[in-house]
Amino acid sequence: MRTVFCCCLLLWMFVGLAVHAADAAPTSTPINTNVSDPEVLPVFLESVPFHTVITVQNPYDKAVKVGSIDSTCTCSTLHLADYFLLPHATTTLEIGVDNTNRSARERLGVSLYLTDPALEPIEIVAFWDVRAHVAVDSHLYQDDITTRPVRAFRDIYRYPSKARPDELHRLSKRVRFWSPPEEIPTGGLQVESIEAPGPIWAMTAIPQADGSVLLEATGRKDANAPDGISDETIIIHTNHPKKPRIELVFSQYVGKDAGSTVFDPHAKPDLGK
Repeated sequence: MRTVFCCCLLLWMFVGLAVHAADAAPTSTPINTNVSDPEVLPVFLESVPFHTVITVQNPYDKAVKVGSIDSTCTCSTLHLADYFLLPHATTTLEIGVDNTNRSARERLGVSLYLTDPALEPIEIVAFWDVRAHVAVDSHLYQDDITTRPVRAFRDIYRYPSKARPDELHRLSKRVRFWSPPEEIPTGGLQVESIEAPGPIWAMTAIPQADGSVLLEATGRKDANAPDGISDETIIIHTNHPKKPRIELVFSQYVGKDAGSTVFDPHAKPDLGK
């Protein structure tokens, strides 16, 4: 009886170890991406740069040489281990991105252009999630701050506008500051002070019931500015220890033809003068 018991015990321990080993076994390395499931993303704090090493495979039945590399953001740093790949061979691509002033889901596409013009480039994509210390969004009149905003209105730090010289007081912008639950500072997020020394914009910080802070930016009653393009840099001081200073840039085009002029804040318009 004792022998049978010992044999059963050993069998149970062997099965237990086998199950544990199976649970601990690494999953297969994804190819040309950093995640096996785009819905399950690695999370990085806003103050921590994104970094990943992706396995890249040559999909062709012939050897290829990478001639150039391009990505969807100039903010990225890229390092390809090997530029010459045998048929179906693999190498690694190291990617780094600064997460400052980013929040929520991020995506970076990378194209490896080959020296053979008859071959399509090798496409790589990286996904990750950024947990902001303080997120800065163009206000969308949303009641629930946990609802992910439309990407076009997320992480906005430059606000363009245009107006006639006699209508500067009508300018208006709304900016929302908020912290995810894990990043809310002690006592809740607060705007402690605002530096707005320019001649056009006045700022008012209004705490919201949901814990966010709404910044009402309006044209001063006595606003004045010469015709053309100008920038006003606004400095927001918060009580968040990891993001105590937020810099916003308000760009405006002032002119009698403001109503009909297309304004790109990153390039001076050709006014034909």
